[in-house]
Amino acid sequence: MNVTINRLDPNVPDPVESRRRAAGRLVRIAYATVVFGVLAFFVIYFGAPLVFLSGPGTVSSPRYVISLPYTVQIKSMNVVSGATVKAGDEIGQVRSPEEDNIESNYLRTLAEITGRKAELRVKSRAAQESLEAARAYLRLTEEGVGRIEESQHASLNYRIEISRERALAQKGVASQEAEVAEAIVQLSELEELRQQIRARLDEVERNFANGRVFAPISGIVSTNPAYVGQSLVAGSPIAEILDPTDIFVDWYIPNERLVDPRVQQHVLVLFGNRRIPGTIAEILPVSDVYSGARQRLTRERVATQIARIRFAPDVQPPALNASVYVHMYYSNFAARLAAALVDLFRLR
Repeated sequence: MNVTINRLDPNVPDPVESRRRAAGRLVRIAYATVVFGVLAFFVIYFGAPLVFLSGPGTVSSPRYVISLPYTVQIKSMNVVSGATVKAGDEIGQVRSPEEDNIESNYLRTLAEITGRKAELRVKSRAAQESLEAARAYLRLTEEGVGRIEESQHASLNYRIEISRERALAQKGVASQEAEVAEAIVQLSELEELRQQIRARLDEVERNFANGRVFAPISGIVSTNPAYVGQSLVAGSPIAEILDPTDIFVDWYIPNERLVDPRVQQHVLVLFGNRRIPGTIAEILPVSDVYSGARQRLTRERVATQIARIRFAPDVQPPALNASVYVHMYYSNFAARLAAALVDLFRLR
């Protein structure tokens, strides 16, 4: 059975016109999406600074830097980044030619003091042994001088000779007595100096502990600990230990802001898709240079003030050393509106 289709019947749709209308609708939707998307971008980009203050931050905690006052080379490391250690755990072992040189200098000084004390003891004993003989000779010369003074027949040259002998005897006795007394004083001072150097040497050996490095506190090993074979100058950190019981965020407050942050003001810490509430605990009276993760070579680093943000006790904080962003809304209405939009679109 053949059916004749009347193209001019208004109840029969034209397939060409149908395709044109569908294509035109898609084009209008895409165009409207692009236009409103660009408008939304400019509104958010230029309007956001008028609604909230946003700046980068770093999740941190009190840290303890482990270093030595010597140039050292790492022999072994028993920990890696992120490892949990307890107070007294051995971090690693080092060797230090500088520390060996310090110990050898102390030992050389102790040897010199021992030799000097031996020389003084020999001189003191020799002076003490000959002192009695010198005193006896002095008494003999004084007796001779006394007899000459009583006699009237001694010549002038003889009198001068006896007087010279008495003077030499007095000088010898005084010299030996002074030598004995000074030797005793020097021996006492050398013994005191030896004890001080011995204490310094014991302190150096105790602090160096044969090159073993121990954790002073319990915590988590930070990033970039020293590796085996690395040489470090005096004062360079071998490892850093972070205290996981006291975590906070150091927020680098932007210099361009409408309202200055205040202590006890509520903020939001953005970490990935998480929006973690926090409170400004203190605003540090110092500025720091924020370098950022990987900034461009042509962009200068900005010095900004730091605010320290604390989390609630029941909040799971982000990972230590993580980079976050902090939002501080200028008004409570904007904060409630943002929270409603987050809940509506499930952005938490």
